Amino acid sequence: MSIKEYEGEFTPTATHDEPEPAACAYTYEEWKAEIFKLYPGSESRDRYTQNNLEKLIANFLSKGTPLRALFSQYHHKFQKIVKWLADNDKMEQSSEKEKFQHGIPSTLWVRIAQRLEILYLLHHPNDLYEVEEMFNAGDWYLKGNTTAMASVLPTGCQGEILPALSPQPVTVPAKTTDTSGSDSGYVKREELSQIISDSLAQALERLTKPS
Repeated sequence: MSIKEYEGEFTPTATHDEPEPAACAYTYEEWKAEIFKLYPGSESRDRYTQNNLEKLIANFLSKGTPLRALFSQYHHKFQKIVKWLADNDKMEQSSEKEKFQHGIPSTLWVRIAQRLEILYLLHHPNDLYEVEEMFNAGDWYLKGNTTAMASVLPTGCQGEILPALSPQPVTVPAKTTDTSGSDSGYVKREELSQIISDSLAQALERLTKPS
């Protein structure tokens, strides 16, 4: 038997009509809308509100001078909420800079303003700085200040602005020579190191001592 004869022998001669697939009652978007109705508040248009933004600002404002990581976290969350509100016509883009500045503690804002004045000499004082400009200035200050102090200060002092200390003079006895010819009052290198070490310890104690 040839191949063609073999194929023809087992090829079905009778066919039957396949049933048509049932028409879908909903489109995907209609189905998704029905699901959202079962869970009020889950719609994408209700993901963030102005109240979320105000709580974020108030919470960060209450922190005092933050560590660098906390300031970066505030910036990230702020941008995320503001972008969503602006994209959904729930916030004016022009108010973004004012709100971001409002959330920065005054002790940190003083440092940020000083940095911005150096970087942007032609900036008009009545104009607000861009959010990224404010963040970069704050990040620069915290990078060189707060994070370094946090590694040496005891628990509870991290993130706080400490009062400036006036330099304390180190009294070194003058070199004198007695009648016997020996040096009296001469400070050796080891003694001078101890004097400096004691002075630094006293300065650190004044920094950490509660006012």
